[in-house]
Amino acid sequence: MTSDNFEFSPTDPKSGSPYDYFGRKTIGDPLIAADLLRYYADPVVAEHVDLDHLQAEPTHFFGPAHPLAGLKEVILDVPYIAHLRDEAWKSEVLIIVEHKSSPNLFVPLQLGVQSILSLYKRWTDAGRPSSRRKFHLPIPVMVVVYCGGEEWEDEILCFQEIFEYIPEPFKRFVPQFYLPTVNFRRFDYAHLPGRPETQATVETMKRAFDGTLAECLPGVLGRLTVAPIDDRVRDIIGSIAWFSGCVADIVPERIVDAVMNVIKGKEGIEMAETIQRGIFQRGKLEGKLEGKLEGELEGQIKMLLAFIHAKFKSVPQHVTDDIGNMTDPIALDSLAALVANCASIDDVADALK
Repeated sequence: MTSDNFEFSPTDPKSGSPYDYFGRKTIGDPLIAADLLRYYADPVVAEHVDLDHLQAEPTHFFGPAHPLAGLKEVILDVPYIAHLRDEAWKSEVLIIVEHKSSPNLFVPLQLGVQSILSLYKRWTDAGRPSSRRKFHLPIPVMVVVYCGGEEWEDEILCFQEIFEYIPEPFKRFVPQFYLPTVNFRRFDYAHLPGRPETQATVETMKRAFDGTLAECLPGVLGRLTVAPIDDRVRDIIGSIAWFSGCVADIVPERIVDAVMNVIKGKEGIEMAETIQRGIFQRGKLEGKLEGKLEGELEGQIKMLLAFIHAKFKSVPQHVTDDIGNMTDPIALDSLAALVANCASIDDVADALK
């Protein structure tokens, strides 16, 4: 595989932040996902699920083309299908892995909806059979991978805990399920389990939030010097280098050196150059988006000031300055609606205080 085959930079703003993109891309690798579930998640998962044969599932379903078009399109972070180890019951298991970079109590609500809709789609696509003899649903398992900088106390998230209070006798009426949390903060850099590429991925995520990724990138990628450099590992190396260039204050030469320490010769140079182009293209895109938003805000301010001057004739300079310094388009919209009902410029000045 040549460097021209790599696509490190999601140029579509809908693809999310570099953190989201990197999380989905790396956890979307079945071998890395298997390591995370085997070594970093609740051991019950590895005990009962065959993690050596994870099969990726579609991340999008429903939407306008589906018969259930009344439902908004549902997007899963990283879903897999596996099987139970139990010899008597080779039941399917639907594993939904959700990547989070900040704590959120209501993650069980989000993943509960996703899992139910995913199961409901399977049942609907099968013609809505009425018996387990005709149709077997996979067992849902939801796992949260957390790599943020804030402390997240929960090792296992519980659906019933999102409610402020449930009377004890009443709890049997409320659905109950648990979400094991893979919390990278609880693992030491010196003792990261799994394949070298899993270790490098986890270390990258951890260092991105503790501010040491730029200085430690050579060591992070150095973990991969003991891995067979095939197409898959090349892609992981490129993703880590691209992500580092997006989120860390790191000079291009350091990225080039770190990549070439793992991939030697001309191929390493070409890969590093491709990564730099991807980072530069994303920077240009973000700059264009920022410029577009600034231009729209400036036009909004000019229109509002023109309206105020036309209505009140004499406008104090401090009112003009205060409106000119506004940066929230929603606040500007609210002020415009207020100005339409103001009897005097003094009312406008009072609204700006």
